[in-house]
Amino acid sequence: MNILVIDAGTSGMRGILYQEDMKQLFSCRIKYRPECGAAGELRQKAEELERALVTIVRKICKNAGEQKKSVDVIAVTAQRSSVIPVDEKGKPLQEIIMWQDTGNREICKELEKYNAEIKKRSGACVNTVFSGGKMAWLNRERPEIMKKAHKLVNIPEYLIHSMTGRYVTDYTYGSRSNLMNLKECRWDGKLLAIFGIKEEYLCELLPPGSLCGNITDSFAKRIGLKENIPVLTAGGDQQCAAVGQGIWKEGEVSVIAGTGAFLTAVSSRIPADLPPGFICNYSAIESKYIIEANVLACCSAFDWFCRNFYGNGKRDYAKINRELEAVYGKEEDCIVLPYFQGRSAPQWNAGAVATMHNITLAATRADLLKAVLEGIFLEIKNNMDLLENSMTIDSIYISGGLTKSPVINQMQADIYGRTLYRGEDPETTALGALMVALHTLGISSSYEELVSQVRRNSRMERIKPKRTGDYYRNKQREMNRLYQKIYT
Repeated sequence: MNILVIDAGTSGMRGILYQEDMKQLFSCRIKYRPECGAAGELRQKAEELERALVTIVRKICKNAGEQKKSVDVIAVTAQRSSVIPVDEKGKPLQEIIMWQDTGNREICKELEKYNAEIKKRSGACVNTVFSGGKMAWLNRERPEIMKKAHKLVNIPEYLIHSMTGRYVTDYTYGSRSNLMNLKECRWDGKLLAIFGIKEEYLCELLPPGSLCGNITDSFAKRIGLKENIPVLTAGGDQQCAAVGQGIWKEGEVSVIAGTGAFLTAVSSRIPADLPPGFICNYSAIESKYIIEANVLACCSAFDWFCRNFYGNGKRDYAKINRELEAVYGKEEDCIVLPYFQGRSAPQWNAGAVATMHNITLAATRADLLKAVLEGIFLEIKNNMDLLENSMTIDSIYISGGLTKSPVINQMQADIYGRTLYRGEDPETTALGALMVALHTLGISSSYEELVSQVRRNSRMERIKPKRTGDYYRNKQREMNRLYQKIYT
């Protein structure tokens, strides 16, 4: 059996065709970029994602056909909290409101008075990232859109509907909405009333790993696929990435340096007391949960810097790495508060912005880039310190776009003060989605077996901290002092 994994991220979509032994057969990636607007807006055309899906599936099917290989199942994983209003035919009524968009901060601020009830029921306080606050904003600010809307969907729901004609979702995405009762895994009437959203706008909830339906005849003909191929929802991208890293039991922690940076731990229960600003979501593994904190801009901040300081064309990442390596041992006072899209945990603040401090005429672009990256990872360290007050951290696994750089990986190890582990397969999100599919389809009986297979097939790099002493502890204290001085 061959499984095509579709991984729809914030900056691009990839498709990978795997054999059931986890060997990659073919892959294809389409890049795109959301557009920044005024007042914290971040938008993207839904049609771009549908075109990317069609292009990827068509190309992989063509390659598979030429090699006499089949596509037997499609598994979908994606970013989790963006919102698209669609009409009765499934056509988008406006651009996607992306998960980093903070244009809904005023209405979220108003809803904070219900935080105790919202957190108790949904696993998280109200925030600008989750889809519920974006839907509430649409309801208030775009009544003309809501009059025409049949459903309010996220990106995986939109893609699954494009393939199957069905509106379904899974608990991992529901737990990123502030609208699902996390204990009972159902849309919660009390939460829907708080946010002013009718349940009819929402998709049917299923456990992660569920089969959503089969591809329609029209989609099959459009792509050149055989008919009735089943489509499976593997769960949200960060949940799948944790599984792909082998994070499936307590004590193991994932740090993913993607468009945003995500700190994730696994729990077998919903914690009674979460660290400040942390979120409890449903895991891609049924009956488990993930405890999560994130920095809203990571690779997106890195890309912004490189675009503006290293040229807008094709960039020489080898040169960027050499410049970083040259300044890495240098002890300077440049500090960046990394709130390019606001702040999340440990203190949610959609109005926070990135700021640079202690910049002199001696500072180089490499010094500033180093400070941007340090700020991102020091914010992760803030959250890691809080997490350690609630649970034991035995091991930390890293992945994501920035972990292709050895100097950036060393920076993380030094800032966290821990040995880090990195697998040689960078596609941990797609790999995790594959593992969920293999478990659902009965090809593997346990996640322990799947993780063991991944570890056998992939060399695990160990990155030990080298830079010890007070340098990063002092920077962390100063960064936190500056935040409190500016925003409190």
